[in-house]
Amino acid sequence: MKPLRLLPALVVAVILTACASVGRIDGGPRDENPPVYVRSNPAPGQTRVSGNSFSIVFDENVQLDDAFNKVVVSPAQLEAPSITANGRRVNVRLRDTLKANTTYTIDFGDAIKDLNEGNLLDGFAIDFSSGDSIDSLRISGIVLGAQNLEPAQGMIVGAYSNLSDTAVRTLPPDRIARTNQYGQFTIRNLPEGQYR
Repeated sequence: MKPLRLLPALVVAVILTACASVGRIDGGPRDENPPVYVRSNPAPGQTRVSGNSFSIVFDENVQLDDAFNKVVVSPAQLEAPSITANGRRVNVRLRDTLKANTTYTIDFGDAIKDLNEGNLLDGFAIDFSSGDSIDSLRISGIVLGAQNLEPAQGMIVGAYSNLSDTAVRTLPPDRIARTNQYGQFTIRNLPEGQYR
């Protein structure tokens, strides 16, 4: 009599185990795209910017890779800026006061990547102005090592509006950029003039 009472429970257990199958859960196709810019405060090209804290929002969670060495703020800052990532947002706080009527560029190089896959957002930069207009001239080039003529990665390149021979030793550069892995650089947002 007892075995007959256990028969329905045994049938249900057999049916449930027959339906289950062991396997791997597929998470979908691998994400191979870098993070996409959504918005920022200030917006790219915004004029009459004041304050010193800025935020940039992306379409997915991001992380920063060696922001201290890879991110370049131009004109050069006396004190290093604070740059952090939190979820989909990158926060930048400049510790220097903005100069009047000056175009600023925050060049992230290859410091931003998505959190899960590590896809790099290479060459991302934001520009804004404390004045009424954005300076738009650029100087681009390649830096090669003198000993082996190989691309010089991570070098700081500066542009000086003071054409004196001693300016390089005695004055900070007006604008700066950092070379990428191919030795290439672009100094952005220069006002019209002559540079050394």
